[in-house]
Amino acid sequence: MGLDRFRTLRHAPSLVLAAIIGYQLFIPPAVGLANNDDFAKVIGVFNLGAPIADAYAYVDSKYWFEPRYGYKSRFYSSEVLPAAAAIGLSKIFSKDGSFDLRWIGLIHGLLFLFAVYLLESLLAEVGGYRRLLLWTALVVFLGDVMYVSYFNSFYTDAAAYLFLILSVVLFLRAGAWRKKLDAIGLVICVALLLLSKSQHAILGLWLSPLFGGFGGSLWARSGRWFAIVSSAIVAGAAILSAEASPFDYAARGYYSVIFFQVLPHSQNVKGDLAALGLDESYEKLIGTHAYSAESGMKDPAFVRTFMQRTSYSRLGRYFLSHPRDAYLAIRMSLEQGGRQRPPMGNFARSAGLPAFQESQAFAIWSNTKRALFDGRGVRYLNYYMAMAALICAIATAKRRTLSSVLLAGVYALAGMGLTEMLVAALADAVDVTRHYFIAGAILDLELLFVCALILGFDRVTVRVCL
Repeated sequence: MGLDRFRTLRHAPSLVLAAIIGYQLFIPPAVGLANNDDFAKVIGVFNLGAPIADAYAYVDSKYWFEPRYGYKSRFYSSEVLPAAAAIGLSKIFSKDGSFDLRWIGLIHGLLFLFAVYLLESLLAEVGGYRRLLLWTALVVFLGDVMYVSYFNSFYTDAAAYLFLILSVVLFLRAGAWRKKLDAIGLVICVALLLLSKSQHAILGLWLSPLFGGFGGSLWARSGRWFAIVSSAIVAGAAILSAEASPFDYAARGYYSVIFFQVLPHSQNVKGDLAALGLDESYEKLIGTHAYSAESGMKDPAFVRTFMQRTSYSRLGRYFLSHPRDAYLAIRMSLEQGGRQRPPMGNFARSAGLPAFQESQAFAIWSNTKRALFDGRGVRYLNYYMAMAALICAIATAKRRTLSSVLLAGVYALAGMGLTEMLVAALADAVDVTRHYFIAGAILDLELLFVCALILGFDRVTVRVCL
């Protein structure tokens, strides 16, 4: 009787999350995330935009189609797909030809709720307090404004987050049931995750071997061919993502790390400049970042010379040979990343709220993490490492009840979390908190997996209840 009662409430998590997300995204004052001038990378191709006078401080809710907003950014992101869908819906229903930001919120929200719906089917046979506890944690974590605010935005981080969630859910379904649709959808979502932003291309180092080594366990027949093809597709998506940005874009990241994060704390400036391939003429740039007026990054000749002298690979070798500087960079970056939410406004100017006002609705989880980690880089670093070690240890202890593909997936997720953290810490030094968005999402997913394993979900036999 108890199990039947839970079956009747199978869709409760989707309904609860739909209500939470709908309240935040659509009920005035609607919650979003202010544009830091990155939206043009996605919507410039559609000649869509809004004045940037409110950048960072307020969310622009109305956008217009005008030639002056056209922008060929040379950035390519899978976020253009939900953006195109939202723009298509807007053109059907908009009376004045404008674009309401809530259309993209609707598309993002539906993608997230679709992932939750798929997860419901996976856990349909689970009853009792275990299912209630896990769904409660999932609602509190993923219904937080820290994540939902990105839905009303055109940040490429939104696509990365949504395709990450979909990938995890489809991986669990494919591992449990070996259905073709789940496996195909998994490969598509993983590719779109990698293609969301060049920052995430490095995750292919974990995901391509995962498919190559264990992809056969995700496909009922011809598993070997699926492993080969899926691994190749994922590797190709990672390579394409790494190349899907302007040639000089990476230089802005390592410029900021070198002059804004590393050299201001150097104990031997001349020696460190030399180790980075730079001479003493660059010393005057210490303290600037790539977007400072004094940086010279707007001068193509300066950029070409700078890129000839140094690179991310050279910066990586520098960190390996200078562990003190690497540690300082990670610690200081995590001090900012611990804030959880970027210091940008969540509301439109028309709401009558102060500039940079953050929503406090459904912010319990993000506020808790901020209280624990904001300005505490060492503590946050320890949490990242401890969570990766814990999830791997628990999964290893349960290896007799976990399938090999799920065990490998847990290891890959732990590696992805640490990799994303290191990329956010050492690849750029501007807009730091936002760059931890996916690293933080993976960290929360790890915590959910730990809860699930402790609650004994590895022993639950699931079946299709569609």
